[in-house]
Amino acid sequence: MVISLTYFVAGIGVFIWGIFTLTKGLKAFSQQKISQIINKFASNLLKSIIIGFVITLIVQSSSMVAVIAITMAGAELLNLKSAAGIIIGSNIGTTIAVQLYAFNLFKIAPYLVFIGSLLHFQNYGDKLKIVGRVLLGFGLVLYGLKTMELATIPLKKNSNFDLINANFSNPLWGIVVGIITALILQSSNVGIATLQVLVSSQLITLSQALPIIYGLNIGTCSEAIILSFSTNKEGKKIALFNIFFNIVGTILFLPFTNFFTEFLKFVSPYNPSRQVANAHTFFNLFSAVLIVPFLKQLFALIDKLVNK
Repeated sequence: MVISLTYFVAGIGVFIWGIFTLTKGLKAFSQQKISQIINKFASNLLKSIIIGFVITLIVQSSSMVAVIAITMAGAELLNLKSAAGIIIGSNIGTTIAVQLYAFNLFKIAPYLVFIGSLLHFQNYGDKLKIVGRVLLGFGLVLYGLKTMELATIPLKKNSNFDLINANFSNPLWGIVVGIITALILQSSNVGIATLQVLVSSQLITLSQALPIIYGLNIGTCSEAIILSFSTNKEGKKIALFNIFFNIVGTILFLPFTNFFTEFLKFVSPYNPSRQVANAHTFFNLFSAVLIVPFLKQLFALIDKLVNK
């Protein structure tokens, strides 16, 4: 079991390395340009949701988008009402990456690493370097997922893992594990990808994974919350909205976890990895649909909490 867990952790390490490399390439799209785009489109709720979604696809980090929004609020360039759509869109946008992981793309991983390495280490142009870094990062992500998948094979026969698995029968423990994991990794996607492997390998069930997904979404707000302590009231309001979005979503989804499990199995009956990815997407999408009609009330509550 120790050897398998070592390889599993190594797979997570390679995955994180790939995410870091991929994100570094995508973040070449500078924060200043992102701030200009946000400032231009934040006046309309629908436009701001779309731009939040698109920017998160580019930078692959909803936390970064939230941090930029809070920073802009600190400079009095953005307020809560303008930033709400950006936060909602970024929470939906961050789910797209794990949808890609649910495809069986490992066959192209060697080509991505090879071509990405050639482009990354060439000296003919910065744009080619950026493309190379993105390809290399995505290839490493696929290698990390495959390593984790192979490492889980011996764990299926180990009774000690059954004892660990039994502890996830309480959904509140799952939420706590998700929050702590996101706090440590500062990324919900790493946790979701790990769950995709565990559920696909039948080491945990989909219903056990769902509360962890709820917790991951809450925990990934930590960076924005920490930053808000050093900013103005408007920045604090944006950080609170970010975490309220995920807490409210968790409260709404938790009582219906069993129904949600059956719905996900109905949508993707033969692909457990896709079920986990869809859970992440639907959680954020449905949360947005349910919360948008009550934005005024939520804004009023946040105003009272911050202005006390």
